[in-house]
Amino acid sequence: MKCIAIFALALLSLSNARVTFPNSEILQAPDLINNKANFKCKNQCKVYVDRKSDKLMITQNGNIMETFNTIVSGNAFAPTGVVLPPGDNYVLENRGEPNPEFVLYIVDIKAPNFGAPLYAPQETIGVSFQGPSRYATFLSSFEAMWFSTFAGAFPSGYPRIYATGFDAAGDTNCHPVYQARSQYNAEMSWPTIATAVFTVDFGFVGPHNVSVNYKTIKDPFKAAGESTVYTSPGYVGCSFNSGQNYYSKISQVQEAFTLTADSLDIDASYYGIGPGEPFQFTVSNKTNNLVGSGTYSDHYDKGTYDVSLWWARETPGSSFAIQLDFGNGSGRMITLAMSCIIVLIFAN
Repeated sequence: MKCIAIFALALLSLSNARVTFPNSEILQAPDLINNKANFKCKNQCKVYVDRKSDKLMITQNGNIMETFNTIVSGNAFAPTGVVLPPGDNYVLENRGEPNPEFVLYIVDIKAPNFGAPLYAPQETIGVSFQGPSRYATFLSSFEAMWFSTFAGAFPSGYPRIYATGFDAAGDTNCHPVYQARSQYNAEMSWPTIATAVFTVDFGFVGPHNVSVNYKTIKDPFKAAGESTVYTSPGYVGCSFNSGQNYYSKISQVQEAFTLTADSLDIDASYYGIGPGEPFQFTVSNKTNNLVGSGTYSDHYDKGTYDVSLWWARETPGSSFAIQLDFGNGSGRMITLAMSCIIVLIFAN
């Protein structure tokens, strides 16, 4: 397998990262205008953040309600979060931290799946979730996160990964970034996803696990029997917030590789791509240029595929996600060596 690395060039930064769901909001550093960003809690709401800081805080009427230190509390890998009473005048403030990076998740206590476990993988240490909860949510300010070692008696079509919090995962208006094609596919795939919020829907309540680690967007894993995922950086994928993206320093995706497999299936979803920024991908001399909004699927029989992908953001609200499923009829296990430290966190 030969790969050419993806170029991660900050050619265009999104000036606003606020992403609003029916029951939650995600705030990031670009949402701070003059070091402040307002938000509301219709009912009580719970807030989570992916890192500690005593200079980043939530205030109300000028009074400090919580700092990022108290929101995270003990374990940085499993922030406990805090509950805020109803109010329409909360302010996220930066009181002196230069160039902050964070993901703040604000979710209504009446939201679907409220209480699902939430984790924040760190740069050198990942998180391995093992527990019965159907959903597990992950926050990340890093370039991308890498999912691996899925295990469990998954129903057909699961697990799935959504670029949302637990409140919107599984919503019919949200397109999964990754969807397992089989039990074998789930166990063998190591999807790398460049966005700020992820929720795994395991498809059932019971014993299962997944490991999540920091990774650059370069060289996602590819092999026969696996699925590979590519997204526009900051991808969300929900129709009710079309045109909204999470903040990302990356604005360009490019890769080319050759791979032999028993089959290749393609499933893509894209939104608001302008005519000057087509998402271009080629499979063995067949080139597709996707613009506008829509979905795309294709199937290739057994062969050796020359695959290339290219996209450079010009429109702040544009986005895409594509999943490539490489078939492996033999069912042979593929073993890859992990190079990161894992911290085991068990959900009760």
